Amino acid sequence: MSLCGIDPYPGTLNIILEDAENLAAWRTVKSQPGHPVRSEDPAACDATLYPVRLRDAIPGVVILPDVPGYADEQVEVVAAVSLREQLDLRDGDQLEIAGEVARPVNAVIFDVDGTLLNSLEGYRIAASRATAPYGYEVTYEAVRQSLNMNQPFWDFIIPAGQPRDPAFIAKLRDETMRHWPAVRDAHVHTLPGLTGVLERLADAGVRLGIFTGSDGESLPCLEKAGLLDRFEVIVTRRDVEKFKPDPAGLIECMKRMGVTAQKTVYVGDSRIDVQASLAAGVMSIAVLSGAGDSASLSAAGAHRLLAEIALLPDLLNIA
Repeated sequence: MSLCGIDPYPGTLNIILEDAENLAAWRTVKSQPGHPVRSEDPAACDATLYPVRLRDAIPGVVILPDVPGYADEQVEVVAAVSLREQLDLRDGDQLEIAGEVARPVNAVIFDVDGTLLNSLEGYRIAASRATAPYGYEVTYEAVRQSLNMNQPFWDFIIPAGQPRDPAFIAKLRDETMRHWPAVRDAHVHTLPGLTGVLERLADAGVRLGIFTGSDGESLPCLEKAGLLDRFEVIVTRRDVEKFKPDPAGLIECMKRMGVTAQKTVYVGDSRIDVQASLAAGVMSIAVLSGAGDSASLSAAGAHRLLAEIALLPDLLNIA
């Protein structure tokens, strides 16, 4: 499931194809290579996975078991969320399923923190140092929730019932950023496989850009790794008036690059990255290395999920 990025919700959604047109479409899909899965359990069967999009809203996977005589009219779908609940499905309902369609990609724009770098742990350490004198606990999950849901970070740190004085919060924020350079240099690094990903994309003629919702405080890590100059355009929150999930930053990045939304992909790790992508009309690829998990990114409507950034060229069919 790594290339599909699906952490399956328990059970499958079984669909029966009752007409010749849908049966023919399913046979066409099955004639494609798909993604083979080899079972490590001798009692289980191998299968082939076909990424799909359900009602143009939820990413999922059709599983075709490698079983002799498997019913031609039966389709088994898994997703990271309960499809019955998410799509309000009942027995007998019809469900539109769109298979993966190869699309030309001229440009890939990346988020930074949690997408290219393991910055979330760095933010946790820096905030922990800033809040230690006050006895506050900063958990990794609090950092993830803040970035994924676009909620104020300190709402997850300062215990309920304690005052959230703006001046005190500003002090904590300033202290966190005072610790940030040392923490960044010691703990933040590029995610595995990133150099190879950028090389493969560039060799295929794909143009590369960055849009980060931060002020760019993590960019020195990319520079240290010798990767910052791979990106022809870099847009941070300093360049726009509206922030994610508003698409302003993505639109500005595409404008500076001179590319169209139809042939652009945005790779991010949070719900607001997905929401900004959809609002900008670009393909949303959500990677599971940062703020969001498979279920939350599916519910946000990502076109595709990816277990790790190293798999991006394969997902985009880049040689």
